[in-house]
This record gives sequence, C-alpha cells and structure tokens, in this order.
Amino acid sequence: MRLAVLTTGAVRRRYFVECLQREFPVARVLLETRNPPPSVPTEHSLDEARKVRERDYWYAGSPPIFNEVAETQSFHSLNDDAAVAALRDLKPDVTIVYGAGRLGEGTIAQCGEVSLNFHNGDPEAYRGLDCHLWPLYHKDFSAIKMTLHWIEPTLDTGAIVDRRPVPLIRDMPLDDLRRAATEVTVAMAIAALRKFDSSGKVAAKPQRQVGRYYSFMPAVLKDICIRNFGRFTANL
Repeated sequence: MRLAVLTTGAVRRRYFVECLQREFPVARVLLETRNPPPSVPTEHSLDEARKVRERDYWYAGSPPIFNEVAETQSFHSLNDDAAVAALRDLKPDVTIVYGAGRLGEGTIAQCGEVSLNFHNGDPEAYRGLDCHLWPLYHKDFSAIKMTLHWIEPTLDTGAIVDRRPVPLIRDMPLDDLRRAATEVTVAMAIAALRKFDSSGKVAAKPQRQVGRYYSFMPAVLKDICIRNFGRFTANL
C-alpha cells in the first residue's frame, strides 16, 4: 500500500503521522502552509493552552520536526499545480487528509483509489470549522465526535467510513479535548488502513443529511464553551 497524508505542520499532525508509521509506512506527507485569516477575532488563551497540552502530553514539551517523522513536501495550497503534480508522481493507493483546506477536483483526482478526510465533529450536524467548539456552545455534547469520510469536492459531505465519540472524563479541561480527539483519529485511521490492507476496500455509508455550515468561532464565544464543557464534565 502506498500511503500519502495531506495535512498541516501542527504538532498533533506530526503525532498522527508518527503513530501511522508504526504500522503503515507513509510514502510522503504533503504539508499545506497557508493560513487564511479569520473574518472575526478568534485568538483566545484556549488556543495556546491546547498546543501546550499536546506538546507536553506526547513529547514532554519537545516535539520532533516533521522531517524527522516522515518525508515531507510543503506547498502554500494543496490545490497548487506543484502539489497536484507531486501527488501525480507519488501515485498513492490511499490518501488521508487531516486538517488541510478544501481540496479542488484536480487534487482529488490524484489521491488514488481511496481518498479519506477526517472531520472534527459530526458532519451530519456540524460542517466546516471549529466543529468541536460549536456543539459546546449549543450544549450539544453528544456531537463531540470524530468522523472519517470519503472526500468529495463539496465540504464534509462524503460517505462515512467511521464515526466515533471523543471519550470525555470527569473534570476534563477543554484544553485536553483536542488531544483526546487526535488519539481517536489515530485509532480510526489504523482501522481503515487495516481494512484496505486486508480486503482492498473501505466500506462507507452515505450521509443521511447535510449538516449546517459553521465558520471560525469568535474569541468572545470561547469562554462560553469553556464554561459549558466544565459544567458538563464535572458531572460525568
């Protein structure tokens, strides 16, 4: 199996690839470097707290650079001609997308027989961005899930391969949620790759409905999420 991963340079993406490498060698990681500015202020202390938690929990504060984890190529956008050409030359059997922006049809066409995307949330209810925070704002705690779905040109609408709740524990702080979700993502990816490795197929079910689209969560709403999550986990 020739495996490609399309992602960003964040520490949690390095951890994800590092875990995959233990069982399924990653032929190459294509990194997207663009970071479009939000239309509203989003910076909040939660953002840095999540990063610190992930660095400390997995790497005792000293994460590896991505090139130490896997062979990488960087592109401003994974829809750039150079990125499409790199995928074409790589000829992956399976491509996993985790955290990159929306892919155009030209990129998708080079992703191989199986092209899958991870969505932070339940796309039948929440599509788009910050889909672990928006359910907290709405107190919809059952929607805190990770979903693996087939890639389509439209955002987060592909058939669902796997969907699992993120495990929550009593008094869990919100800055630990993304770390827990990443570890669920690893387990889902390995399960899907094992299925493909043994059968040459990855089964999926079409989505029953198209979830509402959400954009970046404004900073002023993140305190509400912290408060709602804290009250919920205090009673687990």
